[in-house]
Amino acid sequence: MAVEESVLQNSGRSAYLSNRTLGAIGMILSPMLVLGWMFAARQFDQPSPNPLITSLAGILYLLGAAASAAAMRNLRVTGSGTGAKILYAVQMTGLFLAMWDDVFQYAAPHQRATGLLAVADMAYPFSHVLMIVVGVAVVRAGVWRGWRRIPAFLVGFALPSFFGLWSLIGRENAGFIFPLMVTTGFFTLG
Repeated sequence: MAVEESVLQNSGRSAYLSNRTLGAIGMILSPMLVLGWMFAARQFDQPSPNPLITSLAGILYLLGAAASAAAMRNLRVTGSGTGAKILYAVQMTGLFLAMWDDVFQYAAPHQRATGLLAVADMAYPFSHVLMIVVGVAVVRAGVWRGWRRIPAFLVGFALPSFFGLWSLIGRENAGFIFPLMVTTGFFTLG
């Protein structure tokens, strides 16, 4: 058995969950952010009238993103060197800080974010835009071919696309692009 076959064979399962299970978790939880916004009637510039639903949906969404990231790491689709390890650590740190932001939004929705809470608040957009770097790493590593290279870019470019369209057609009209791109990106990533 060649080294490559051994790596792929051994990387097919994490210590607790298989990559298929992690991918399925990512797929199932990918629409949670959208569902949280829909059912909680969340406005971008207002606190949610249903902070528990919004926060729980956000946490579930981020757990799905973390599951997809873990499967990608197990499969070494971003590479197997030090850079890939650092990228994974930064990615997971951003996702868990964003989860902390969801907890904070539920526990104290009217307080201003300072210090660590301000960093946690910025982790949401950071973790999405970081997917552009993840997409570049996927392309450079060359493990995935064809359409499998696209999902990370869908997630990564969702926020810039939203802001670009916002300036052209307004926030309400552009509001569909971000949830559509991240849900499609994380679902197909799974």
